[in-house]
Amino acid sequence: MLNREIFVNDPVSSRLANNGVAQVKDDLSKGALDTLEYELRTFVCDGAYARGMDSILSNYLSAFKTNNEQPGVWISGFFGSGKSHLAKMLRTLWTNQTLNNGSNARSTADLPEHIVKHFDELSSIAAGNGGLYAASGTLGAGAGNKVRMAFLGIIFKSAGLPEQYHLARFVMWLKAEGVFEQVKSFVEAKAKVKEGVDPWTKELKNLHASPVMWDAVLQAIPGIGSDIKSVCEVLRAQYKIIDDVTNDEMVSAIVDAISNDGELPLTLVVLDEVQQYIGDNVQKAFDVQEVVETCSGASALKSKLLFVATGQSALSGMANLQRLMGRFQVPVQLEDTDVDAVIRKVILQKKSSAESAVRTVVDDNLGEISRHLRGSTIEHNKDDEQWMVPDYPLLPVRRRFWERILPALDRTGTGSQLRNQLRVVHEALKTTADKELGYVVPADFLYDQISTNLLQTGVISKEIYETISRKRGGDEDSQLQGRLLSLILLISKLPAEMEYGIYATVDTLSDLLLEDLHNDKHKLRPLVPKMLQLLEDEHLIMSRETAQGREFSLQTVESQAWYEEFHRQVSDLKGNPQTLEAYRSREIQHYITRQAAQARITQGEVAEPRVINVSFDSELPNEATKRIYAWAPEQTEKQFNDLSRGADPDSATIYIYIPTDHRSKLNDAIVALKAAENTLDIRGRATTEAGKDALQAMETRLSEAERAKKGFLNEIFSQIQVRLAGGQEVEGDTLAEQIQNAGALACQRLYNKFKMADSRGWAKVYNQASQLADPNALEAVDFNGEAHQQPVCAEVYRYIGAMKTGKDIRDNFKDAPYGWGNDVVDGALYAMLAAGVLRASDVQERAIDAKSLDRNSVTQTKFRPENVTLSKVQLIKVRGVVSTLLEEACNTGEEATKLPLAIINAKNVARGAGGDAPLPMAPSTALLSELEMHSGNQQLQKAFDSKEQLISDFQQWKDQTHKAELRMKLWKKLTQALEYCYPLAIYKELQQEQQAIITNRSLLSDPCPVKPLLDKATNELRTSLTAHRERYEEEHRACMSDLLADENWQKLDEAKRNEFLNKRNLDNIPSINIADEDSVFNSLDETSFNRWNDKVALLPGIFDAVLKDAISALQPKTKYHKLNKPLLENENDLQKWLADIEQELRAELEKGPVVPQ
Repeated sequence: MLNREIFVNDPVSSRLANNGVAQVKDDLSKGALDTLEYELRTFVCDGAYARGMDSILSNYLSAFKTNNEQPGVWISGFFGSGKSHLAKMLRTLWTNQTLNNGSNARSTADLPEHIVKHFDELSSIAAGNGGLYAASGTLGAGAGNKVRMAFLGIIFKSAGLPEQYHLARFVMWLKAEGVFEQVKSFVEAKAKVKEGVDPWTKELKNLHASPVMWDAVLQAIPGIGSDIKSVCEVLRAQYKIIDDVTNDEMVSAIVDAISNDGELPLTLVVLDEVQQYIGDNVQKAFDVQEVVETCSGASALKSKLLFVATGQSALSGMANLQRLMGRFQVPVQLEDTDVDAVIRKVILQKKSSAESAVRTVVDDNLGEISRHLRGSTIEHNKDDEQWMVPDYPLLPVRRRFWERILPALDRTGTGSQLRNQLRVVHEALKTTADKELGYVVPADFLYDQISTNLLQTGVISKEIYETISRKRGGDEDSQLQGRLLSLILLISKLPAEMEYGIYATVDTLSDLLLEDLHNDKHKLRPLVPKMLQLLEDEHLIMSRETAQGREFSLQTVESQAWYEEFHRQVSDLKGNPQTLEAYRSREIQHYITRQAAQARITQGEVAEPRVINVSFDSELPNEATKRIYAWAPEQTEKQFNDLSRGADPDSATIYIYIPTDHRSKLNDAIVALKAAENTLDIRGRATTEAGKDALQAMETRLSEAERAKKGFLNEIFSQIQVRLAGGQEVEGDTLAEQIQNAGALACQRLYNKFKMADSRGWAKVYNQASQLADPNALEAVDFNGEAHQQPVCAEVYRYIGAMKTGKDIRDNFKDAPYGWGNDVVDGALYAMLAAGVLRASDVQERAIDAKSLDRNSVTQTKFRPENVTLSKVQLIKVRGVVSTLLEEACNTGEEATKLPLAIINAKNVARGAGGDAPLPMAPSTALLSELEMHSGNQQLQKAFDSKEQLISDFQQWKDQTHKAELRMKLWKKLTQALEYCYPLAIYKELQQEQQAIITNRSLLSDPCPVKPLLDKATNELRTSLTAHRERYEEEHRACMSDLLADENWQKLDEAKRNEFLNKRNLDNIPSINIADEDSVFNSLDETSFNRWNDKVALLPGIFDAVLKDAISALQPKTKYHKLNKPLLENENDLQKWLADIEQELRAELEKGPVVPQ
């Protein structure tokens, strides 16, 4: 039986439609529909395809029924997973596309029942909602970076409109006006074009420069213009060529393009390869997001428009795609198994009658098949057996080999796409079709299929390509050699970092070349070593011994240069043992350091953290008596045993032994690794294809050396021993666990006094003492005795001696044998401070109590033992003294801090009880000054001893201060009164009495010496003020009498008279307020005695001015003539003066009335 006879579709006579390429576009040509029919018939709606289809349809129907925004769909999967195929099938099934043979899409495809029900429901809903509509395409095929324009191009094309926005709008306008067919017919009849060119398309494309189109529009719509020129202007203005549109314009254009009689259909939009379009361009991602958001949120499109997009990665997998997650909420992820299902149905499906024969072949040769690539990550496994018959003549191991090879060879990112997998499998079946059952597809078949592409894309050099081609075109031996070369090439392209475990050894090459399951295991396997030797003799390949055996690689002129450089580096490294030893030690030391860093050690109930220090020195560090050390020197196992077992059993040192086994092998691996690194550095970047191959080979060698180095290191690390001083062995699954366990025991040895302070209560002790100055704060650690007798406090108290700083105290108790944390040390210090056992002072020797001491300042604070102690009763009395002198509450524990402040306040009060004359001298504060000479409890004791006097003196000072404040107010008033009395006769008497008070400093004497003087001065001022006002009033009366007697004044009416008097402020007599001292002083401030005298003197002149005002009112032309007033010594002078005056006045009278002045 031939292989071709077992298949449902004969691989020789059957064809693979469109080479397996699924193109998502709106193409309804006959050829496209034929391809579509084939794709529908072979569509495997199973697995992820069925789940994806179900999720898409159910989500759409649910959102439509609730009138919610449609969530977008993102179809993702690796290259070749069938994303575009699924999207194309969805688009075709959505509209139930009619095919060339009259059938429809849904009846042609083999769909699960629940998917059929979804499509039936979709069609039912669509019947009353504008029908069904679909558009598809790629954004990259449209308007570049203008996403809205590219998207509209897809929509327009699906609707049979031009893809350009202005042309589509023009056609939609013609259809809306009902003249489209008329205009089109006119253009097709009148336009002159070359044969084969569509006249309508040509003229439409040239809309702005087509007289035929303008004429056609004018004929169809006469009112649009008077001639074709005016039509041209209208069309150019209305349908301008634009680069972009707004969101609103985009939505409007979509509705206009696809609506049926104003009703928008249920619409599917498929955007293929969106991820490829976006790439790393953040702006494109934002624009796509904006388009989808706008369309999905538009009221006209909301629940009817569904977006489906495809991309290689899930949205969450790339930062630039994550912004789309809110728009595309329905993910569809395709897997490898979905591709396998397609291949098995489309190409590999067997006839039922042939399956038993295939099964027999597989079962008979299962031993041979299962040995292929044993030890690699793709070796035979139990699951393979269920697929051997369906996949025959492809062996599972070889398929996995191809799956690893194709991505590694693909520089375009499309080499392992579904269409290429379909094509490669189809071609593979053709090559074995006419061979007997039992012949399988060899692994090197892949090279034949992709070699030309590898050459064109620069994956292999021309030299290698021509060598392999020459060999494969020769005799039988040469052909086998060519096949070996091609397989060695393919294996060399596998990424070394993936560690597939596939190496170009004799066994591996034989496994992959074998074709005839029945005979090749006997014929082929013996030939492979011989052919390899011939190739090596021709210098076409080279071999090297590795951990996997003798491994082969291709050799070129350039690869030989790389190889020689590598061996030169090996020689140099082996000739420098010190450098090599440094490399080896660094690897081991880094590992031990990292393992030690993973150990998280805490001690006791309080989980005090401990640090393990690592040393690789030949001598144990001196600090090992104070800190925990993991010591790992270079030593023999005997030295390790002697040192660890001979050490003090109480020592906290952790001894680590590093085995010397595998040292030489590790050195060889490091040499190979460093030599490969140096070679890569020296040879630099390869420019030729041969150089790139050599570079890749060296990178592979580097990876292998790295792998070998790691293997030997792991062997060494697995045998590392850990012991405590004294020889106690430590258990643990890993070195980190051993160090962890050893560290826990070492803590107990090093910090053997830690346990006495191991209580979580110390944090509470600190809080109680620092916040409340609680002398009983140690109750939090269950201690009720004297503070300095508590075990921890006793240790701290003894260490302080005469004086220690906080830093000294903390450092001492942090080290062995204590290992106490800050909570313990600070808790003890604050508790003893609050209890009065210690006293604290800052750098300026100012006393600080427990509540005032900032924890951040502890290190600079000085602590001393307190020699004087006070009872609780005494402290209560002292707090009374402090509260009185400070005039604010003094709480428990604040005595020592607030007493110095109270002394300062008391001195200030005392200073206020006296002062400069006329005050007496300030009272003595000698007792307060004496108190200031002491500090701490000694100062408190002195305050207690003098408590009565201190309180009595302070109260007396407060009373006297209050009295001084009142008397000084009277004194200031007396001083002010004397200033007012200066013009009066009594001034001298009052001034003498005031001076006597100053001289005698008798301001505070009783009875008050100031009040009588102030009363006397006020009375004199009141009398004088009254007298001055009365004189003013008399003069005012006299002047008013003269005014009333004037005949001119009498001619005025009452209103006019009052107006003139008001104008000069003569309508009333000024009043004075002399009811009390302040009123008298205010009256004098307003009008002094001198001012009263001036007012009296000015009254006659003011009244004369009022009379002038009256005369001017009566006689507007009246003039005032100022008379000359000479000294008259005799009668003649008088007569002469009178004659002169008469002459002057007569002259003035001729001009009008005159008033002499």
